[in-house]
This record gives sequence, C-alpha cells and structure tokens, in this order.
Amino acid sequence: MKKVLYLILLLSAVKLQAQQSATFKIKYLPNHTYDGAVNLKAVCHVNLSGNDSLIAKITAKGITLPLAANLDMKMNMSTKIGGAAADQSMPATMKIGFDDIGVELNGNKLPIPLESLGQGVSVVGHFDKDGVFQSDSVGGKPANDSVSLKVKQMTNGFQKNIKFPDHPMKVGETFTQGLPLNLPITDSKLIIDAKTVYTLTSIADGFAYFDVKPSVDVSIPIKGNTITITGGGSGKMVYSLKDNFATDYSTTFNLTITGLIEKMKIDATADFEMGYKYTITAN
Repeated sequence: MKKVLYLILLLSAVKLQAQQSATFKIKYLPNHTYDGAVNLKAVCHVNLSGNDSLIAKITAKGITLPLAANLDMKMNMSTKIGGAAADQSMPATMKIGFDDIGVELNGNKLPIPLESLGQGVSVVGHFDKDGVFQSDSVGGKPANDSVSLKVKQMTNGFQKNIKFPDHPMKVGETFTQGLPLNLPITDSKLIIDAKTVYTLTSIADGFAYFDVKPSVDVSIPIKGNTITITGGGSGKMVYSLKDNFATDYSTTFNLTITGLIEKMKIDATADFEMGYKYTITAN
C-alpha cells in the first residue's frame, strides 16, 4: 500500500511539474482551418488651443472643437491551409470580411459602405517555411508588391509580433516585446519606448494563460516643438499548447497626446479595446 501511495504521489508531482513550464512558438499547422473574430473599439477626444487663426480654418470646415471620434469595428478572418510541400511551405486561402463598422464624429454617424465591405476579400497565397504568409493573388488578381506587403502586415501582425523566448518558460516568468511603431521620422531626437510585457500566470488543461501589459512613451520633435505620446494598458492572452497558437487575446490601452504644432496646443486622449478569438479545426 505504501508503494502504491508513493507511486501516486510521484505521478502527481511529475504532472504538477509538467504544468509549471512549457515552450511556446506560434506555428501554423498543415491541413487546418483558422477561423478568427477580431474586434476594435476606439474613443478619441481632441482639443486645440492657442492658434486662433488655424483653429478658425478648422472650424470653418464644420469641425467642432473639442473633437470626439468613436470607432467600433468587427471583422472576421478565415484561413484554410493545405498540406505541407517538400520545402515546408503550405498553400493557403484567406478570406477577410467585415461584420460591422461604426464611426461617429461628434455624435454624428459617418456613412460606411458595409454592404460592399461585408463581402470581404479572398487572398490566395502560402505560408513559407518560417510561417509567414505570402500573398499570390488578392480578389482573383495578381498581388503586386504594395498589396502583398499590406496583406502580410495585417495577416501576420496579430501572431508574428509575439516572439516567445527560445527556452521553456516557467509560471511567473516574463518576457518583453517591443511594440512595432512605424513613424516616418529620422530626427535623432526622436525617442520611442514602446513595449509589451507578457507574464505566464498558469498552465492548465492544455492552455497557457498570460497577463499582458503594454506601455508607450514617445517623444516626437516637430519644428522645434515636441509631441509626446504616453500611455499603457492591460490584457490577457490564452495560448493553446496543442495548436501552438494564441487563440484568445484581449487588451485595453489608454493614450495621452500633448504638444505644440505651429503655436497650437494639442491635448488629446485615445482609449482602445482590442481583441481576437480563434477556433482551429482539422480540414
């Protein structure tokens, strides 16, 4: 009896230990379909002061200050992947559509042609050996370099921006990832500190759970003045160990923008809610 109890305790300890660490890497699987639902909400408030002549030109165009803008967008992405080739590439067909888009400016709804947008677009391409999607045609037409780049940035943005450590992570361990900010500014005084800290909080029932903490601190020099963008947020991420994929991601993010442009003071805030959920099935 003592040996049996010892064996049970030993197996329990091994199981518990196995749930305390894991290796993570985003990897698309051949012969699988990835159905994703993506949502984005944004609430922005902008106030301008100090340059009456410039503000008069803005208000003359019917824009009331302070400015309030709201965005509510829901879109879907379905990616069907075929079998792997000898070079480890995988053919794929991706369909992208919009379920709903709402835009308000100072309480007035802007017309959005959802009927045409809702039909979406079909992208035919392949995942290369590194798991990066390459588009070959968009909407039945060959994809040029510009279109291919935009499709690649959108389709790979959610998942491929997450670079996990190349070693097994333990519960409680963190890693920091730089946030991609593409600013067309080469000034040496430009300061960017944008990052997301991921903390592995638990592993259970085939899933790993992460706390997500993004932060931004940007200083942009413009004609002798400076625009500052600061903020942060929090969120959650769920990673499927079986699928090697982050299937659930949600975060809130709050930004404050201040500065001067042409003697005009800018005071603005932007609050975001972003997230996606994926369902993965074998073809």
